[in-house]
Amino acid sequence: MARVDTGGQTVSATRFAELTGVSRERLRTWERRHGFPAPVRIGSGPRRYALADAARVVAVRQAAGAGTPLERAIAAARAAGPLEEPSDAGFRAAVERAPVPVALIAGPEPLRLVWANAALRAIEGAPPPGAPLPAIAAHRTGAVMREHFVADLPGTEVDLPPWGGSVVGPGSAAITSRSIVYRLPVAAGETPLVAIVGVETRGEHDARAALAEAESELAALRHSSERHDRWLDALGGLAAEFQHEPGPDVVFSALDVLIRQTGAVDVGLAAYVSGRLALEGTRRGALATTALTVAAHPQVGRALRDIDGAWLDEPAARALGVPAGLHAVGVPVAVAGEVLGMLVMVFDEVEPLDDDNRRLLAAISASVGFALLRDRLVRELAETVSADPAPERFRRPGAGARRTGG
Repeated sequence: MARVDTGGQTVSATRFAELTGVSRERLRTWERRHGFPAPVRIGSGPRRYALADAARVVAVRQAAGAGTPLERAIAAARAAGPLEEPSDAGFRAAVERAPVPVALIAGPEPLRLVWANAALRAIEGAPPPGAPLPAIAAHRTGAVMREHFVADLPGTEVDLPPWGGSVVGPGSAAITSRSIVYRLPVAAGETPLVAIVGVETRGEHDARAALAEAESELAALRHSSERHDRWLDALGGLAAEFQHEPGPDVVFSALDVLIRQTGAVDVGLAAYVSGRLALEGTRRGALATTALTVAAHPQVGRALRDIDGAWLDEPAARALGVPAGLHAVGVPVAVAGEVLGMLVMVFDEVEPLDDDNRRLLAAISASVGFALLRDRLVRELAETVSADPAPERFRRPGAGARRTGG
């Protein structure tokens, strides 16, 4: 055992055991049987171990754990030179086992995967070696890579499209991977290669994907809440309009309220008469006067039968004259099971008819239905009164009878 001071480059047996994963007892056993490792003492102090020996002890522990006889593992560790530079095999192993995707790409046209490390191969849907990379070629990252093939550029950080296909949330963009792109040095005459090295682990990428999905869900909830508020405002506006005297102007005003509050492009009311929906135009003129035979459009028939709003399919929308690029939702108007007509609401985009939205549409339909029914009752009563201004039961007793003397 050496008894020299190594200038502070030694540590205690306890610390050396922590660094190497080899217990103090096993270190003493190796020292006694194989003379390895060789501790030192400063004066008469306790054993201390050279930090330079830590890597060799770890190498012996790993080799022995893999089944190599201990004596052979120690001999190989003693024969190994200083680990200033890794061997080619060691470097390849390091890249192969890197926890981030690493790829070598041939190009510039077409871009093609030449080699992928284990982390990249483990990604579901990742391309195999030799496969072209159309998604990367079409992405802005492809242009950056082609520049690296033809120019001597420094490494560049890019947002790479997902190796395994698009990772998206509802209404969200694909989750890209942050990576470094650089050209590899090659000998004269060799095919140029560009390396792509991920700079975030799979866990970080998954965390970003989860965050993007959560943000997408939050945006959807906000959109749903805003839509809910718009429809409630429309219901409030309808209630205010229906407090006025009955008449066709009230229904027209109600349609204007729907346009303002729901963001619809246009709204019209098609009356249901003898199996047909007769639409006499819309408030803003998006649809002309037209009629639709319900029996010829099963989807419309089901909506009227179930008194349930639905986005009109292409044949029904075309029959009502919905312009290309616009979408129409039909909302049956019924009171006590009697179908009076259908609200036709035209939008730029299709919105989901979830349960909440259906309840709001049903409330609007009922409000319009009661307004139509009230107008019809008032009209029928007025017609009855005008036809017989003084019904028999309202005349004075004896009025019009002949007077007799006596």
